[in-house]
Amino acid sequence: MASSLSPLSLSKQKFPIPLVRTPTRIPAAIHLLQLCHNFQEVKQLHAHFIVTGLLDCRPNAGRLIESYVTMSQINFAFSIFCRLPSPDVFAYNTMMRGLTLCKCPHDSLLLYNKLLLDGLTPDNYTYTFVLKACSRLEALSEGKQVHGQIIKAGIAPDTYIHSSLIHMYTNSDSLACAELVLTEFPEENTLTKNAIISGYLSQGHVEKARRMFDTMEAKDVASWSAMVTGYTKNGLYLEALAVFHEMMASQVHPNESTFVSSLSACAHLGALDQGRWIHAYIDKAGVKISVTLGTALIDMYAKCGSIRCSYEVFQKMSQKDIVTWGAIISGFAMHGQAEKCFELLDEMVASGTHPNEVIFVAILSACSHAGCVELGHHYFNHMIHDFGIRPSIEHYGCMVDLLGRAGQLLEAEKFIRSMPEEPNSIIWGALLSACRTYGDLQRGNRAFRQLIELEPMSGDRYKLAGLMLTNAGEKADATKIRKFIKENDLETTCGTSFVEVDGVIHEFVAGDTDHSKLREIYRLWKGLMDN
Repeated sequence: MASSLSPLSLSKQKFPIPLVRTPTRIPAAIHLLQLCHNFQEVKQLHAHFIVTGLLDCRPNAGRLIESYVTMSQINFAFSIFCRLPSPDVFAYNTMMRGLTLCKCPHDSLLLYNKLLLDGLTPDNYTYTFVLKACSRLEALSEGKQVHGQIIKAGIAPDTYIHSSLIHMYTNSDSLACAELVLTEFPEENTLTKNAIISGYLSQGHVEKARRMFDTMEAKDVASWSAMVTGYTKNGLYLEALAVFHEMMASQVHPNESTFVSSLSACAHLGALDQGRWIHAYIDKAGVKISVTLGTALIDMYAKCGSIRCSYEVFQKMSQKDIVTWGAIISGFAMHGQAEKCFELLDEMVASGTHPNEVIFVAILSACSHAGCVELGHHYFNHMIHDFGIRPSIEHYGCMVDLLGRAGQLLEAEKFIRSMPEEPNSIIWGALLSACRTYGDLQRGNRAFRQLIELEPMSGDRYKLAGLMLTNAGEKADATKIRKFIKENDLETTCGTSFVEVDGVIHEFVAGDTDHSKLREIYRLWKGLMDN
């Protein structure tokens, strides 16, 4: 006979009920935060968080802070952080990273100190972010304290933490400490070796960096990029391009940083063919031309003499920042096309981009090369009164150069005397150069006296004064200056130029008699002169 079970009897019986862990449901708004493409979208979700009460949940607030940091809206991120009753380590890490990225590394250090005072335990991300802040500040003492805390915490050698330690030590010019950090790894670690290579190069230790690079068993794209970028920053442009070609031969695909540095090397060398080859490779490989890469192409073409190609790249760019506008305006200024510079300035302002100090240096330079004295004064005043930009020494230098090139030497000297700040050697050098051109010996001597007070052992200043005296027929005084340069072993800069023929770059130095093709060059030159 089947027995019937009542609800009461059922409740008294014991059944083995399995414990099932229900996954925590992540709100849809959190997923949407990761899909936001702009500041306005994040603000809309922020409002939704407030209305629905999602902001009261600590992890959700941390994710919102992260989104604002990603959009470089550090003030919005910090306002949310300050309202958290007890921020967790993730919120602290995110704010520290954001403050360092937004060039507030000191505030990032203060936040790290607050994290410790709140009794929270830093994680690996915390140490990475605080070390980046120390690196930016070149805060060696604070960095060493953090290093000590890492050791006390018993953290084993970690690629990211120890790479940050190396960056911090090399930025603080403490290479010996950086090398000791590297020895903590029993086996080769590519990332930490890349860090120390970058550190060597940032401090000008090019040979050390090259030796480290050559002994690496496993080079990645960052290893190659560090060498190309480092050589370029140290002015070793031929070496930078040589490493770039080695990289290509090793079938390592360059990253954006490598392309930008290689194009910069081409720009300095005037290596148009090599620059074009890199551009063609970028197009063929389907590399997205970002604002940074596009700006590097604009600069390369302009400096290599192809302003048409430079402008074509500029026109094709869907996004442009202030540096992009500066590159194209400077390019046209360099090519003597002042009217185009003025046109582009108007275009830039109409697009909503506010011009900065660099833009007006380019505009005033364009006025100088074109001899537009009145327009130069107009834009100088326009910069001050309409855009609220305080003139820097570079702007004053451009104005002195503008007046000097136009032969208005009296006005140039008056302008210098009216400057609110003390003129430097660039200002007096511009006036001396103009005096040499126009043979104004009296005013030139006054400028020279100011220069030797500022730079008493600058060979270039004495050389320029000597040339002015020679041009004015003051042979005896010019000879005295040449003798002074020789007796005091003063260094003078020789004029250099680069010529690219069939992809090979040839360097020429004024007065050099060691060039392998010297006789052929002079024979051809003589033939041209005779004809």
